[in-house]
Amino acid sequence: MADEWQAEGEERELLELLAKSALNDYPNPERIGCPGHEFLERLALHRNTIPLSDPRLDHIVHCSPCFRELTDIRRTAKRKRRGAWIGVAIAAALILIGAGLWITGGLRSIGLLSGGGISTPMVAEIDLQNASRHRGAPSQSQQNGSSTIPRGRLELTILLPFGSDGGQYDVQIFKEIGKPLITSSGNAVIGNGVTRLTLSVNTSSLSPGSYLLGIRQRPPEWDFSAITIR
Repeated sequence: MADEWQAEGEERELLELLAKSALNDYPNPERIGCPGHEFLERLALHRNTIPLSDPRLDHIVHCSPCFRELTDIRRTAKRKRRGAWIGVAIAAALILIGAGLWITGGLRSIGLLSGGGISTPMVAEIDLQNASRHRGAPSQSQQNGSSTIPRGRLELTILLPFGSDGGQYDVQIFKEIGKPLITSSGNAVIGNGVTRLTLSVNTSSLSPGSYLLGIRQRPPEWDFSAITIR
């Protein structure tokens, strides 16, 4: 009996961590890729009509606005029906979603999927507008103020230093300069005095920690900044 109580306590802890992570860790103010209210209502009230393979389930646990909306629908339904079965259904859905995450790549840093498969890319941003440009590795003090991005498939926006030109840029992520771990490229556009570089990048193969971000518009000069991957 004591073992059963312990298992139930651990399960509640996992659900609470999943819920807390989903509610707070994935801001998506522009609601990019959101499945819509109708799908969330269906998930809250008619869970069995949605297969676990539906990629929109991945999006919900990586989008705080969607998860909050799902939670609000659940609370409204509970107030109307006063039935315990709705809470049980939502809890079961969270367990199934968590199980799906374990199966498709495991929970990393509580709730982060690997970037493979058909999961919706996460939105991330690095702000270098006020950053100093470095031809070599940044100093320790500069690394301590580094930007942080998650592991996974990212739709990444980099706000380039003031005065940067628009056009095509190369981007690399290093542990050691000269040994790129990830290489990508994207097009920078100037709007309202801000130069925005947008690109797709997959950081799921990298371990959490400190890295160097290299950016160049034309060979061979690279500008380096410190970033952190969590």
